Amino acid sequence: MKLLQVSDLHLSNSSKDERTYSLAVLKEIFNTAEQTKCDRILFCGDLFNTFPDLEGLRSDFLKEVSSYSGLVYFLPGNHEILEKKGSSNRYADYDWSTKVKVLDETPYFLFEDSGIEFLSIPHQENYSGLLLSPPPPKQTKVRIGLAHGTVSGMSFTGLHEEEEEGGSYLDPHLIQNLGLDYLAIGHLHRARKGTVGNCSVGYAGSSRVWRKGESGPRGGIFIHIDGSKIQTESVYWKEAGEYREILVTLDTEGKPEESIETYLKGTNPADWIVFRFAGYVDSMTEKQNFQESVLREWKSKYRILEFDPDESQITVIKHLSENEFVKQFLDKMNERKDKMDSTLWKHTRVTGIRLILEGKKNR
Repeated sequence: MKLLQVSDLHLSNSSKDERTYSLAVLKEIFNTAEQTKCDRILFCGDLFNTFPDLEGLRSDFLKEVSSYSGLVYFLPGNHEILEKKGSSNRYADYDWSTKVKVLDETPYFLFEDSGIEFLSIPHQENYSGLLLSPPPPKQTKVRIGLAHGTVSGMSFTGLHEEEEEGGSYLDPHLIQNLGLDYLAIGHLHRARKGTVGNCSVGYAGSSRVWRKGESGPRGGIFIHIDGSKIQTESVYWKEAGEYREILVTLDTEGKPEESIETYLKGTNPADWIVFRFAGYVDSMTEKQNFQESVLREWKSKYRILEFDPDESQITVIKHLSENEFVKQFLDKMNERKDKMDSTLWKHTRVTGIRLILEGKKNR
């Protein structure tokens, strides 16, 4: 059996652009699953951004489902309940067609499909019910789990990586007692893999760029099951684009060192582009001209194109370009431009100007 694991698509009706963008990624997910002959698609939470989005975009979702020959498992996450009024309506009470199985039963739901056991654990405030009444021992060769939350110890990826908000924690000891061979889990927006005891754990990450700072390609995970053997393979969505921060280094006159075409080389119309500026300049006039030109000629060509309002990396010093020490240093640096790594060259250039100016102050 071949499965496609995805999560955190956050289908949204908040604006026309958001609707168009998120549905384009959804369409690619279903097209990929069909073209690669996936038997099942596992949506591991936050398929919809809010409960009103679920109600408003359910028909669009089902339209894409109709183009797919396999079955879909939909596990609600912590976002599907947002802005939900009342607690009587279950997700499964809505018409999802015969192709979609909504896995919202708590504390868990255990079922068999084609000789494989699936254990679904929808997002819950706590998992005490699962502790008090654990599932029976595995009766098949493979048991696949679906969940939405944070596995303790797997959320931290560095000081610049935020933990996702609103999710509950799944204790590793609890996971070890579930008899799982693989846990397909959503909630963390950066893809990652790990192990808990004998269970492999896979976060597919968010299926699209949902918020600022989510760098790297967005995608899902193919899960190949052959007997008791499980193999995984990453897949990426072109329609999702990427979040890209582009550093524009300014020369002493305030002009960008490269052309706009160079900065945007290799980007995708679906990308979220953020320009940041750095440098020692005479004035910001040329930088402002560059921004106006980019907005006029390029903004309409990307999903989002904007400029970082933080300009703390720009230092304005009047008549800087006339400083003889700076001019001599820049002439030497220009002679070495083709002989040095471009990143190192830019860093050395800025650092050199700073040291020259600091030396002048201290004389």
